[in-house]
Amino acid sequence: DWKVELPPGEPHEVKDHSVANFQKQIFETLEHIGDYVNLYQIHSATLDSGVLGNKDVHEALANCREKRGWSIGLSVSGPQQDTIIQTAMQLKTKAGDPLFDSVQCTYNILEQRPQKMLMDAHLAGMDIIIKEGVANGRVFQNESLLDHATRVICIRMLV
Repeated sequence: DWKVELPPGEPHEVKDHSVANFQKQIFETLEHIGDYVNLYQIHSATLDSGVLGNKDVHEALANCREKRGWSIGLSVSGPQQDTIIQTAMQLKTKAGDPLFDSVQCTYNILEQRPQKMLMDAHLAGMDIIIKEGVANGRVFQNESLLDHATRVICIRMLV
């Protein structure tokens, strides 16, 4: 059953990047979604979450790709996005292949720090998924950005 309210003091999100939780998620995904999945993405991988240093998780992810044909990705956010992507790009399977096939990253006109690392990831063959491309709507609250977008016909329909 879906919960729409949390008891007082409970966190809205629990990050559990353990092998046991990953295996549970595979089972739940197959049970509820079936064969429609082609990407498993670790949500909010951080340097502190431990997932980038957990060899058992890496092996489980690689096995999932091999057995199910799923691509393996990760999402990143915050001021260390570029460092996290760089670390993730260095991870290899036992066969020597890159562990991650894709990365989802915050990138927009207000957040461009990960630009070089995203280009490096792209050149290394990773798929790039941009999140917060319009900075959660903040782009549309900035008069100079709106003026420029209007001049280059980016948002003709919105103005």
